Amino acid sequence: MKKGIVTILLGSIAVWAQAADLKAGEEKAMVCVACHGPGGVSANPDWPSLAGQGQKYIEKQLKDFKSGERPNMVMQPQAGMLSDEDIVNVAAYFAAQTPPQATTEGAGDNPEELLALGEALYRGGDMSKNVPACMACHGPTGAGIEPAAFPRISGQHAKYTRTQLDAFRTSALIDQQASETDRASLVVRANDPNGMMRDVAEKLTPKQIEAVARYMQGLH
Repeated sequence: MKKGIVTILLGSIAVWAQAADLKAGEEKAMVCVACHGPGGVSANPDWPSLAGQGQKYIEKQLKDFKSGERPNMVMQPQAGMLSDEDIVNVAAYFAAQTPPQATTEGAGDNPEELLALGEALYRGGDMSKNVPACMACHGPTGAGIEPAAFPRISGQHAKYTRTQLDAFRTSALIDQQASETDRASLVVRANDPNGMMRDVAEKLTPKQIEAVARYMQGLH
């Protein structure tokens, strides 16, 4: 019985994977090159590399941009032009590309110390703050977990990762902003399942965010 269930599940996954049209996805993704680079490898640290990113994760982000659940003035109109079929095809195209090379990026007078802090957080978390190890969801090499739509972070620009962690943190702590703060001007992100990333990011210091972002860029 168990063998039969596994066979059915594997068959379902195969059908789901074959449903995407990579050629159509490549054609729709042509406009994405301006920011995300040829084949999804971005040269600009402000914009994420999409090559090799999990298909389910990309699909979710495009749908969230389209619905406004993940606010972004650039991506919302772009995603708004995509049909559900387009989103599947574009996500499958980028997922099939070769991921960017992972390159460790240190900073400051003692980059080794910063990267050591990032490694400690990634692999062991910070138990004093109930922060779990990042690799629990993103994997020991940063490849992510595709079935759960947990993203690949290996080789991702440290600056982009830091920006996202800051946005999760701001969203988690938005009620603590000063009364005169224009909330509309804040960069926030709250489309993480069950608030998982907000719960982590709000407990991290700016230095910890910087450290783990730089360490993850060099994961492989």
